[in-house]
Amino acid sequence: MINKRMSVQSIKQICISFLFCLLVPVVTYAGAAKVPVKQTETLPATIIQFSETEQGSGTNPVIMTVTDKYLRIDDSIKSEGSLSAEGSQQAKGSSVKHEQGFVLYDREKKIIYSVSAEEQQIVSIKLNEVTIPSPIELKLRSATLPTDKKAPLIAGKKTQHQQLYVNDKLCYNVISVPGLLPDVAAAMGEFNQVLAGQQADTLRFIPADLHEACDLVRHTFYPKKHLEYGFPLVFQVMDEMGQVENVKYSRILSDYKQQDVSSELFVLPKYSIVPIN
Repeated sequence: MINKRMSVQSIKQICISFLFCLLVPVVTYAGAAKVPVKQTETLPATIIQFSETEQGSGTNPVIMTVTDKYLRIDDSIKSEGSLSAEGSQQAKGSSVKHEQGFVLYDREKKIIYSVSAEEQQIVSIKLNEVTIPSPIELKLRSATLPTDKKAPLIAGKKTQHQQLYVNDKLCYNVISVPGLLPDVAAAMGEFNQVLAGQQADTLRFIPADLHEACDLVRHTFYPKKHLEYGFPLVFQVMDEMGQVENVKYSRILSDYKQQDVSSELFVLPKYSIVPIN
């Protein structure tokens, strides 16, 4: 498999480890990774910390570091002066040690790199547009729920509560702030779209009776739908029964800040690259 523990649990479940198992017989090694940043410098970034919970897997901190060119995702970064689960950020000029692996999305090239420090290997996924139809019918319906009038404003803005139903079953809840961190929301949507293209390529391997409508919406055919309402503070996905009390996955915003970071965060280690598309 790619990582002993992927940087983001949802990626582990949705795409990368599953796809690698399917496609590893046909991939080829591309030699040492070419680093996307050539010189060490400081870059303005937005740092976001989430608490991510998956049914049966417990709760983990997830940290995103977003610039105009990159999105990096970590469970944690174990390096001197670096961003940790407590939310401290790497100081200027400190050395990044890729001990835990991470996920890096190059926004210009539209390529995702999943870095495994344990295997000293990088799996790459490039953007492929989703051109196939859904294998099952998908009927989407959204509903707006009232929010607590006493809830505090976020960056001076009110929250919105939306629910998405797919084939008359509740797929997910999302509490968002319209206009909050628009570039970060855009980067997240771009990232999801790359995963969606690769996910679409695997649908032919899945028997027709195993397709689940909500998963098809989230991961393949409408991967940016939940971002239409603004930046998500709370994102909850229901199980296959569509019951509001049965949450199988959630991501909750813990904190965010804007700060300069070292460009070393966006340099790939010199591992072999395995492209899976």
